Amino acid sequence: GIENYMNVPKAQFANNDARSFYDYAVNALGVPKNKVQLLIDKKADELSIVRALENWLPLNVNKEKTDVYVFYSGHGLPSPDGNTLYVLPYGVDKDFLNRTAISQESIISAIKDVSPKSATLFLDSCYSGSTRTGKTLMASARPIVITQIKKKYPDNFTVLSASSPDQISFSNPNLEHGIFSFYLMKGLEGKADINKDGKIKVKELDKYLQNAVSRSALSMNKRQTPQVVGNLEKVIVN
Repeated sequence: GIENYMNVPKAQFANNDARSFYDYAVNALGVPKNKVQLLIDKKADELSIVRALENWLPLNVNKEKTDVYVFYSGHGLPSPDGNTLYVLPYGVDKDFLNRTAISQESIISAIKDVSPKSATLFLDSCYSGSTRTGKTLMASARPIVITQIKKKYPDNFTVLSASSPDQISFSNPNLEHGIFSFYLMKGLEGKADINKDGKIKVKELDKYLQNAVSRSALSMNKRQTPQVVGNLEKVIVN
């Protein structure tokens, strides 16, 4: 979670989002603390994120047995040509994205290299060139180009994103969280278990998020529609 960036406007409540997901993983899912890396603000600089993906992750994944989860809350931006999507670490320089940001492709590649049983990415960021409050992050960003990108993920990957490519991923001051992150946590805690069978499938979580996030955004006169890519029948919480 990166809320207080060194060179770009803040991503409101991103730290709350990341800490809440950490608490959920440890307290609700029972993931041992030594199996979770929590990177906040300065500790989420480019090198720290790369080190977590390329050094820490291989040491903590048993091939074909371990489920990997990545939660990211902060800013995202597309490359000038719209062909690459970046998450922005703490010290990013938006004029040198290819040197100071981390591409979504490199994250996927690092996870794929350790051969997990499955990988699930939760991305509370957008690529609209705006902050969570609607202020301009990068005036030259052209999010409409991103809709032309055919996102390709390995078969065992599931990706849940906060908004469609041309939308802003908003925060809500009343929730003190990103809207997507807040309802993601609520959904995983059980709200998304539509048929009450004790299991939450990706399609159930997606349906819950579509409704809850859209309603919350509309209450602020905004539009935000979460997106999902992957196996909709996958059980994400059991």
